[in-house]
Order: sequence, then C-alpha cells, then structure tokens
Amino acid sequence: MVIGLTGFYCSGKDTVANYISQKYGYKHLSLSDVIREIMKEFGFEPTRENLITFGTKLREENSNEVLVKKALEKIKDEDKYCITSIRHSEEVNELRKRKDFVLINVDARQDVRFERMQKRKRPGDPQVLEKFIELEKNESQTSGSGQQLRKVVNMADIIFINDSNDMATLKATVDNFLEDLKMKKEILML
Repeated sequence: MVIGLTGFYCSGKDTVANYISQKYGYKHLSLSDVIREIMKEFGFEPTRENLITFGTKLREENSNEVLVKKALEKIKDEDKYCITSIRHSEEVNELRKRKDFVLINVDARQDVRFERMQKRKRPGDPQVLEKFIELEKNESQTSGSGQQLRKVVNMADIIFINDSNDMATLKATVDNFLEDLKMKKEILML
C-alpha cells in the first residue's frame, strides 16, 4: 500500500505521515528529501527557495516525474509507504500506475498554516502573511516543470481537514480514516 500525502505548507502532511509510520509501520518517503539528497551532493543549502528551484530544474532536465521515480526505486512491494511532498501532477500520474496507491490532500485553513509555519521557524520560511500567500501562489503553476500544488490537491482521492492543533484529534481522525480505507480495500478484493 502506498499512501500519498499532498497539501500546502504546514497543513500537517509530515505529522500525519509520521503518525502512520509510527503506529501502522508505514515507511515515510519525502520527495523533498530526494531533492535534499541530490542538493547535498552538489553542495547547495536546502532552503525552501533552493528546494523549489532545484526541484524545478530536476524536472526540466529529466522528466516531471523524476522525483517519484527516484522514490519508487526505494520501494519494496511487500512494504507499506507514505510518500509526502507530492507537488506535480505528473508525479501523481506516475504513482497512479500502482494499483495500491491512494492520494490524500491534507488541508488546513491558510491562517492556521501560517501560524504553524511561524512556530516551526525553518530557515527561509516567510515571516509575513503576504509573502506566505505569494509563495503559495507561485507553487501552484498550471503547466511546465514547476510546482503544481493546486492541481495536485485537486487530484486527491480523499481530503483530510487538519485545522486543529490537537494531536489526539488528529490521531483519532487518522485511525478512523485508515480503518475506512482498510474496509474499502477488503470490499474491492471480494
């Protein structure tokens, strides 16, 4: 089983993936980590802007699904995986070639996400809401090799709303979702 998690920054994708990994034994692969590994080889600092620029360049020079292809090289069919940082429609199309793939959009209101971003204090994160909104707009291209986050979000099979900062609520919602997914999978196999 491969669960893809997409969504705008600070929606909680990695938090959800980490919980699924810890409780259910899924392995967590981040497409951003694939970019970071390649950037490290070339000596680039992994700032947000560098990640976006480098990811776009990789897609332009190779293919729009290059990051997913590199991640899929690490996947063993008998294992379960969560893949995060899916930001291009061709990445989704490549993952959909697997019969065991489901794409989830982890969503939260913009003000909640901006507040989370301010609290995490990562280098390169915007400190004013206007810059945050501008960056999100830039990450939602409709064609080409740049990020197509809005397009990817619209391709999701399931929408997971994560406006609460309460971990107990998040865990219960994820547990219910995975139980529903398990039941649907069992029904499909009948």
